[in-house]
Amino acid sequence: MPSGGQTTDEMVILKWRKNKGDFIKKGDILFEVETDKAILEIESFAEGKLLEIKYAANAIVKVGEVVALIGEEEDLLADTKSGRVAENTLGSINNSDNNDKIASLVTIDTIENIQFDKRILASPLAKSLAKIENIKLEDVSRFLTKTVIKKDDIYLYLRNKKQSAVKYETNDVDNDHYVIEVNSLRKTIARRMIESVSTVPHFYISIDIDMTSAIALRNKLNDKTHNKLVKVSFNDIVMKVVSKAIENYPIINSDFNENQIRVFKDVNIGLAVAVENGIVVPVVKSVNIKSLSEISIANKQNIENVKNNQILEANLRSGTITISNLGMFGIDSFTAIINQPQSCILAVSSILKKAVVVEHQIIPRDIMNITGSFDHRVIDGAIGAPFMRKIKELLEEPELLLY
Repeated sequence: MPSGGQTTDEMVILKWRKNKGDFIKKGDILFEVETDKAILEIESFAEGKLLEIKYAANAIVKVGEVVALIGEEEDLLADTKSGRVAENTLGSINNSDNNDKIASLVTIDTIENIQFDKRILASPLAKSLAKIENIKLEDVSRFLTKTVIKKDDIYLYLRNKKQSAVKYETNDVDNDHYVIEVNSLRKTIARRMIESVSTVPHFYISIDIDMTSAIALRNKLNDKTHNKLVKVSFNDIVMKVVSKAIENYPIINSDFNENQIRVFKDVNIGLAVAVENGIVVPVVKSVNIKSLSEISIANKQNIENVKNNQILEANLRSGTITISNLGMFGIDSFTAIINQPQSCILAVSSILKKAVVVEHQIIPRDIMNITGSFDHRVIDGAIGAPFMRKIKELLEEPELLLY
């Protein structure tokens, strides 16, 4: 199981793309996993026959664990003869409805050891899956009116449970709420948010920015660009401005790690993207040396890949600062929680018409609020305030980006 990023130490196998016995080439997609950030496709780095699958779909597996054996038949026979029995027999199944294939992966000893649990018979495969999914065999038995529970019965129960998640609870007398099951992505987001606010002393700086010149720049760039792939967004402009401001205040582009502060040379900016089950933060790397058009292409590709569950693991890692934009919802201002272990996140709000005083006259202007959340262990107000002021200066006079 490969690493899923800086903050991921375990992942859920969603489904296997290959079956036991298939010939595997290097680069073939073996299985899909769900991390705290996204759904990823895992490629094989080995070539040979898929001899064994050690973890079934829906198994939670730690990074570094062996999930499959690929090689030659004699390799597996040699291991068996030498007494090296394959680990985790209960998890060594293929997530398939073909009972013959499932049975071929279960040893005679496993079949003979179907255990009696509180007057409910369940196969070891079913017991293992029930434990992973944190469900009671008694509940499955009542749902199916069965006394012998098999793996497929567990899947049937889980599907029914998922379908009924948005229905009112049958045992709720007042019938005043409904229940939504918390998936692994949402659980991880919750855990990381609690860790962030519990361990990182946040402080916030908010600033209003006149976006008149930035809007004019965006319109001018897009009017001159006929390639539909290169349409500059406000997120692209904000990213470029942030990277330029960090040149003056490099400590912003850092993280706090035990007894040291790491200040990064490249500005790798993550953009929070909403998905059905939570938030995913793809990263545009080396924004400091990219042009606006290059940033635009990278951002567009990242967002499309996230929406299609095709984002690469490499594009979810190594972020040094994050931007969260709720402008599409008409939000006046908001604060965001730092994406650990980074030291700063910027909350970008809507561009709204507001009355402002310009040269002693009250006129309508396009105003956008940005609120920075900072890790006070790393950044003080004496750094955070001029950094935010520099962002304001660059957005209000974007020609300064040329210098």
